[in-house]
Amino acid sequence: MTHIFDHLQISGYRGLRAINLSQLGPVNIFVGDNNSGKTSLLEAVSVLCNPLDPFQWLEVSQRRLYLGKTLIARPDLEAIQWIFQRRANFPDDESYQSKICITSSGSASIRKIEAELGEIYGVNLEKGQARSNDEITTSEDEIDSSELDSNSSGVELNVTACLDQEQGNLFSSDLEHRSEVFQFWEKERFVYRKRNKPLVKNATISPSYSSSEPILDRLSRIILQEEDRKKEVLDLIQPLFDDNIVDFEIASTSSARAAIYVRHKEIGFAPLYVFGDGFKRALVIALTLLTMTDGVLLIDEVETSIHVSALSSIFAWLIQACRYREIQLFVTTHSLEAIDAMLQPGINVDDIVAFRLKPKGQELQRFSGDLLHRLRSERGLDVR
Repeated sequence: MTHIFDHLQISGYRGLRAINLSQLGPVNIFVGDNNSGKTSLLEAVSVLCNPLDPFQWLEVSQRRLYLGKTLIARPDLEAIQWIFQRRANFPDDESYQSKICITSSGSASIRKIEAELGEIYGVNLEKGQARSNDEITTSEDEIDSSELDSNSSGVELNVTACLDQEQGNLFSSDLEHRSEVFQFWEKERFVYRKRNKPLVKNATISPSYSSSEPILDRLSRIILQEEDRKKEVLDLIQPLFDDNIVDFEIASTSSARAAIYVRHKEIGFAPLYVFGDGFKRALVIALTLLTMTDGVLLIDEVETSIHVSALSSIFAWLIQACRYREIQLFVTTHSLEAIDAMLQPGINVDDIVAFRLKPKGQELQRFSGDLLHRLRSERGLDVR
């Protein structure tokens, strides 16, 4: 399986002061207490994959705020600010810096990103447009009293990405530097017509199934590109959830909006929302994986909504599919059953690495797949 990232060092992202992930594997499992930084770690990896796209930052910053349904057209400034560490959280730490820094090595070209956030102020001129401090004029002839009452505040995100096009070492002096500056204004729609391609293909699946890219879009691509892949999804879903499921189809509802329907032997042609969350969760994982190759898949709380009886089959398929499609997998879990399902017979434990995160900046623990397997199967230890 692929090693898009072999090593990651993350500092300044939310509560992650200095996380060092060495010898990453094709499958990486993150465990730890609540609030130890597992979700933050996945977010940092997703930002690293696409650092020069402002919508990646907006989506990450607001995912928790809206429980998976982000509203990036009108950015929430406080949510953006909270992905950066705050001095108040570490008042006695002389090494504190309000900067996100992530370095990496591996097959991907990205070697380092740095991001800083600053406050900006301006005046609304017309139709929601704002200017920075340097652009504001103070002549009474140019600004009337109504304009002076419409001061606007915002934040400015400065991002620099260092790329190694020759796949050299981390400290190569020939790194290409690319920088972008994004401004987000209070109560203003964010408009950005340029879209930078991701440096690394990536997708995130959060505990709320609706937080991934819309299911409809994923299924549409599968149907249009390769019908056999829809059969692969059905072959996974039918024995685990309901043998009476015959097909997935896209149809228009009474409001003329397209939606996913399930053709079922007993209940007929039924909308997806009438089925359980476990079914929808497995469907999201399958559709997301089958519409990407040679990338990074991030799954937060991988066991969510899936019954323990189905974990082994789903995870065996997941790891095999990631291997076939050259996808590096990062998952978080609170479940020993989920860990055991990934260590079942038939799965190469050499592909698996587990990291146990600890709170308050303590050094994390790394378990190779073989060690993890022995700790669970021979000693029955709780590695969480």
